[in-house]
Amino acid sequence: MDANRHAPQHREHDIDGTCEVAIGELGSPMFFGPSTITIKVSWDTDSNIIGAENVTEIKTDLHNDGKSLDSDNFTVTWHGNISTVATHGEEQSDQSYTFNWK
Repeated sequence: MDANRHAPQHREHDIDGTCEVAIGELGSPMFFGPSTITIKVSWDTDSNIIGAENVTEIKTDLHNDGKSLDSDNFTVTWHGNISTVATHGEEQSDQSYTFNWK
């Protein structure tokens, strides 16, 4: 797979559907190396206006013994429309990222 192409993404929404977290992998890990993942958070800031979104995206490495990203590698928690994504890998401490558009 091309290193700039996203693998299928995992998506989660907040309870009212105004915020989405999408987690994907760029390419695939090299021989027991880390993989690069993206965490993209989109907030619908005005449901009356198409395209009224605030988007934040980060890239980070996941050290998971050369394995591809799956749902065991992250946890998404919600506090209203504030999301926290924790990444879990076999060869790293958990990393936590909190997203709040306000």
